[in-house]
Amino acid sequence: MTCSFYRLIWLLPAAFAVHVIEEYLTGYPAYAGTVSGYPMGLPTFLGSNILFILIMLLLTRWTAATRKPNAVFWMLAWAAGNLFWNFVYHLASVPAFDRHSPGLITGALIYLPLSLAVWQAALAEKVVRPATLIGAIAAGGIFMGLVAAVGIFHLGGLGA
Repeated sequence: MTCSFYRLIWLLPAAFAVHVIEEYLTGYPAYAGTVSGYPMGLPTFLGSNILFILIMLLLTRWTAATRKPNAVFWMLAWAAGNLFWNFVYHLASVPAFDRHSPGLITGALIYLPLSLAVWQAALAEKVVRPATLIGAIAAGGIFMGLVAAVGIFHLGGLGA
């Protein structure tokens, strides 16, 4: 059984919220401070994640309501960065820091399969061309890389 792209995308903000709950309950802010050397306060963790979830929700609403190519692109890019590439970050963190990364469970069980399902539906329903999807995934990767580099590891002196 398949689900239409425009129905499936509504799972993205919900998945994001479930992931943030897992990170909160399993101590991601303390973990991030330990591996990066920069403490992550709870207001920063919650504030940035709530903002990012709201952006995901607004992009999803814009995409579902308008079905415009630019809405689809930015929603897919935001989802790729915050779901797929976030999963990759958690997965890569395990060998990099030789410890479990809080958030890996929902990343593996929800983020990865949901990302693949959304991408498959987008291509199957011809919502996007393959090149557009690749561009959105790449843009999301750049975004996630910047969030990790600046917001977690404070590279470039720009982190809070």
